[in-house]
Amino acid sequence: MRLIAHRGFAAINPENTIGAVRSAAAVADAVEFDVRRCGSGELVVVHDETVDRVTDGTGAVADLGLTELRSLSVLDSGESIPTLAEMLAALPADVEVNLEMKARGIAADVLAALEGVENRVVTTSFLESELRAVRELDPEQPTGLLASRHLENPVTTAVEFDCDVVGANYWRCLFTPLPDRANAVDLEIHAWSIQRPIVARLLARRGVDCVSADRPLWPSPSADL
Repeated sequence: MRLIAHRGFAAINPENTIGAVRSAAAVADAVEFDVRRCGSGELVVVHDETVDRVTDGTGAVADLGLTELRSLSVLDSGESIPTLAEMLAALPADVEVNLEMKARGIAADVLAALEGVENRVVTTSFLESELRAVRELDPEQPTGLLASRHLENPVTTAVEFDCDVVGANYWRCLFTPLPDRANAVDLEIHAWSIQRPIVARLLARRGVDCVSADRPLWPSPSADL
């Protein structure tokens, strides 16, 4: 069972910051962060459409330029919203990255940013348009479908998009045939968001490969559950 640090362990670190993912990389097998485009065109690492919740500023990320974003403090940490390039450069090369594409029309620029990056990066999204675009532009790039609760057949959809990974809420992985169906077609399966190690153990027995959490669930990577 592998552990993914959701937004760099958002419960104990200022989410989606360079400091958070560096800290999380010491105890997680993979780090997860969110990417969207800001008003001046750069790809930046931030979850919400606006900066209101996570910074001392206000406004839509898509309307704010990079200079404005750099002036904001994430959750009073003194760290600013990083660019995708800055985040990738800050990571140890042996840590896997789960990069969630949060906005439409960014797939090509995400792939350009990944050129030369040594880490294994899985480009994930709820957005079918972005998964299709990645696959059309780079047949070798690992991709992952994130299944919303409204998506009735996530495994079928993931196979249709030629994904490597399917991700779903942990309850869906526990109480539906999703893990069995994913394993039958050799899809890696990720479950989010886990709060307790006992749930991770149950998911491991169900055939789940990775769990995503907002805090460390065990002291070392790749725990034997």
